[in-house]
Amino acid sequence: MSAERARPDNPNDDLPQARLGWIMAAIQTLIYAAFVGTFIASPATMTAPVAPGLAVTVATVFGLLVILSTMVLTGTYVLLANRLTAC
Repeated sequence: MSAERARPDNPNDDLPQARLGWIMAAIQTLIYAAFVGTFIASPATMTAPVAPGLAVTVATVFGLLVILSTMVLTGTYVLLANRLTAC
């Protein structure tokens, strides 16, 4: 018995997952572009501390949120793509 999944006969069966992947990639690109764009437009804002007396800057928090959004979007993609495959 083989453990690998059978490929669908119709190559268009993967289209919903591919479309979802491109949408998620576009969302992540916009998030990253907002991060870089904010740095270009207002470097003083990004290098300002989050709160007075803290060494943590807005850029550090924003950067961590960019990384976290990547993880959330990846998890969301996996859940949705698996549901699309199960149908």
